[in-house]
Formats: sequence, structure tokens, C-alpha cells
Amino acid sequence: MTDAAATSAAPVTSRGGAVAAFVFRPLLAPLLATRKAAGALAALAAAQIAATSLHLPGWPCPLFHTTGIPCPGCGLSRASAALLHGEIDRSLRMHAFAGPVLLGVLFVLVTAVLPAVPRTKTLAALERIERRTGLTTLLLIALLVYWLARLVYAPQAFISLISHP
Repeated sequence: MTDAAATSAAPVTSRGGAVAAFVFRPLLAPLLATRKAAGALAALAAAQIAATSLHLPGWPCPLFHTTGIPCPGCGLSRASAALLHGEIDRSLRMHAFAGPVLLGVLFVLVTAVLPAVPRTKTLAALERIERRTGLTTLLLIALLVYWLARLVYAPQAFISLISHP
């Protein structure tokens, strides 16, 4: 094997080392590889959003209730419920990631119930996308940046949105 071939075969070095290995590592595909895990994840997320949508109590945020600091996901259930009801402005005020979360929940739900062959192909495609683009990791990083910006630039507004429906 030539040096050029060895270099192209190692994605970590071709993308820049440890950072690339972290960013381009599949996160969602391995989680969804087990049908039970995918089903449980989809069921829990759908139950939380449905309960919130019906104005029933859901799972409270443990971080917010113990420290008074909202977590990166605080407000996502209510924002997702608002988006499902067509209240786009309210949804965006609550949490900008409601749209991607709803798409993600739908994708996980569909993946959990697909027959074996299309499911395997879907998971392989997802893994390729994650390896090539780092999409899942980049979305998680964007969520953390969004959370920190809300905490730094408008902490009281953020907390009041979360604590009052």
C-alpha cells in the first residue's frame, strides 16, 4: 500500500486528527441500531410532547428544578407542542430547535417500525451522513451554543419562558 493510499484510508488523519474523529463519529446511527432502543427513545419523546400538547404534566427538568438553571433542552416540549399546533412564533420564542427535534422524533419513530431491510439501509445511510458531515455532533454543538447564548444574553427572559407556560 502506498503512502497516499494509507492516508486516504484513515479518515481521522485525513480530516485533521482528534477533533475530526470527535465531530465525524456517528452518534445517532449506533443508538438506533437496536430496534428496542429506537422504539423506547421515540415513545418517550412522543409521550412527553403529547403530554405537553394536551396540557398534562410531563417530566420536569431535573437541572432546572435543582439549580434554577435551564438545561439546553428546557422549553423544547412546549415549543414542539406549539409548533404542532401551528404556533410558529410562540414555538421559536420558546426554543429554536423545536423543528429539528420534531423531525428527529419522526425519523426515530419511522426507523423503529421499518421492516428489517429498509431499516438497515436507512441506518447505513444515516451513518454515512454522520461520518461525512458530522451532522449530529454539529447540531448538538449548535444546541449548546444556543443554550449558552440564551443564558448569557437574556437569562431572565429565558428562565421566565421556561417557568411560565
